[in-house]
Amino acid sequence: MNISCVVVTYNRLELLKENIKSLLNQTYAPNKIYIINNCSTDGTAGYLAQFNNHNKITVVNLPKNIGGAGGFNHGTKLAVKEGAGYVWLMDDDTIPEPDALEHLVKTATAETSVGFVCSRVIWTSGCEHMMNKPKIAPEECANNNVVKCLSCTFVSILIPSAVIRKVGLPIAEYFIWHDDIEFTQRIVSHGYKGYLDNSSIVVHKTPTNYGASIITAPDTAYWRFYYQIRNQMATMRMQRNYLSFLFSSLNKYRLYLRRVSKRTSNQDKFRKEIKRGFIDGLKFKPKIEFVD
Repeated sequence: MNISCVVVTYNRLELLKENIKSLLNQTYAPNKIYIINNCSTDGTAGYLAQFNNHNKITVVNLPKNIGGAGGFNHGTKLAVKEGAGYVWLMDDDTIPEPDALEHLVKTATAETSVGFVCSRVIWTSGCEHMMNKPKIAPEECANNNVVKCLSCTFVSILIPSAVIRKVGLPIAEYFIWHDDIEFTQRIVSHGYKGYLDNSSIVVHKTPTNYGASIITAPDTAYWRFYYQIRNQMATMRMQRNYLSFLFSSLNKYRLYLRRVSKRTSNQDKFRKEIKRGFIDGLKFKPKIEFVD
C-alpha cells in the first residue's frame, strides 16, 4: 500500500517536531509525509529546511496562510496526484500512538466500500477530546472497537485516494472549520462507509480540552465563529433545497445568538462575528474541486 500523510502546520513548531517524530516511528510506516507550512512566522520554515533532501518528507512552504481547509486541500491534491493510494490527514498538534496507522490500515482494507477511517482522539489527560468526537451512526454501539460513523474531523483520518477522486477535495474556501465535517458527510452521501477505529489512538495537544462551543470558547477565538456559521450554512445549501436552507440557517443563527448570551465575557465580539457570518453565508457558494 502507498500511504501518504498530510500534516498542515501554522506557528506550532514544537508540536510539529513532536508530530514528525511520531510519524517516523509508526509501526506501519507511511510512504511519504507532506508538511504543508501555512506561512508560519515562528521559524518553522527554517526548521523544515533540514528535510529538503529527505527520502520520505516533502515540505511545502506556502506563500500565504490559506487556512487549515486550504492546507488540507493543497496537501491532499498533491498526495493523490503523486500516486498515494491512501491519504492520512492530521493537524500539527496531533501526536499519533506508534500503532495508530497500523490499525487504520487494517480497518480501511477490510472491505471495498470504506470511505474513511478515523482515530480515537484523546487529550493529554487521556480522556476523550471534546473537539474531535465523530458523529456515530444511530444504529451503532459506541463501545464497539470499530464503529460506523457519519462524519469526523481531520485529526487523524485515512481516506482512499479512489474515494477522493470520486467525491472531490476538501473545500479550500472554507479557510477553517467545518471543512472536515462537510468532506466526510460528502463521502458518506456518495454511498461509502465511514468508521471510527478505537484501537487507533492519537493525542490532540490543544492547550485545553474544549469543543467548538461558542459558550465556552476562549475570548480570543471570536473570529473563528464567523467561519463556523458561514461554512455550516454553505454545507446546508449543498445538501438541501433553498427553502429548507433558509429556514435552517435562520434557526441556526438564532441558536448561536442565544448561546452567545450565555457567555460570561466578550459577548459583543462573538455576536458581531455570528451576524457577519450569517449575512455572508446567505451568498457564500464555494465550489468543490476535483483532482485532475
